Amino acid sequence: MIPQKEAVLAVCEFLGRHGYKKIRGLSINTIKALFLHVLENSYFVLQLPGLEPKYYKQTRGGAMGSACTQVLADIYVRKWENDFVQKQQQENELYFRFRDDVFITTRLMPQQIESRLSELNQKDSSLKITWEGGKKVDYLDVTTEIEAPNFKTTVFRKLAAQPYVLPFHSSHPKHITRNIPHAAALRATRICSHRDDLRNELDRIRIMLLLNKYPPRFIDRQMERFFQEVTKEKTGDLLLGVNHHKYREKVLDTTWNKKDKKKIDFNNDVLVHFTYTPSLTHFGARFHQIWQEIFEGTPLDDIPVMYANRLTDSLKHILVQKKPSKEAIRLLPTSSE
Repeated sequence: MIPQKEAVLAVCEFLGRHGYKKIRGLSINTIKALFLHVLENSYFVLQLPGLEPKYYKQTRGGAMGSACTQVLADIYVRKWENDFVQKQQQENELYFRFRDDVFITTRLMPQQIESRLSELNQKDSSLKITWEGGKKVDYLDVTTEIEAPNFKTTVFRKLAAQPYVLPFHSSHPKHITRNIPHAAALRATRICSHRDDLRNELDRIRIMLLLNKYPPRFIDRQMERFFQEVTKEKTGDLLLGVNHHKYREKVLDTTWNKKDKKKIDFNNDVLVHFTYTPSLTHFGARFHQIWQEIFEGTPLDDIPVMYANRLTDSLKHILVQKKPSKEAIRLLPTSSE
């Protein structure tokens, strides 16, 4: 758990080191004061039915999920890991980090690795490293295995993972259910370095979708759409063939299949949101037609109109209240319990 004041100082050092004196008009001192204000005034409220609310003040670290905490933690760890990263680069080894998960390669013996990481653990008592290694490791959603002279990568799933995605008949716009098979196939293609592993993963995706009531023909159409985008053919023969590596390199390019999205001008554009229901599935085109018929020849005729759907509130959103009521906030004590 990161120390609050030290993390804020690390942010100030980071900004100064990169030549920033102000960020969007805010001085470094102002940013420091805002960070400290957020961290030092983080409270949790627990109110059970029929009982008075209890307040807990966070005195170490930051609130989970807070954008403020994520920035502080990332910059603080970046400062802490700097020397270790330089050693990795000097030894021509890999170093990747996502939040608090790190992936490294090394030619050191296990005892030497333990010694080096022990030195790193002594650098800051707030941060501790535990590690596991071998010729095969799991990192995030990827299983990486040494297969000289390269790596073999496959999709990693935890043992407790369930084959669950958004059910097909859920009250969501159809573009969401259309994109789920497409996104799953794209993720599998990017991760799986061998075509046999990709074939098996695509079969698992199909089974997962069937378990969530996706019609077989619907799955086939979305898979064909994916294959068409990657190989220009509607079948997976080319993607799963001898040139699999060529198509995989294609989709690994972050600019692949990127479409320029029209930026919204909030000063001029009109945004219209409707809470989605199945009856509104095809209403978008009809809405623009009605708008054109009503406002043709008027000043509104030249203003871009964007139609969008707002998702229906889920039971979790209705039943779980993340923010305390205004009455509870007014009762906030001056001292923590």
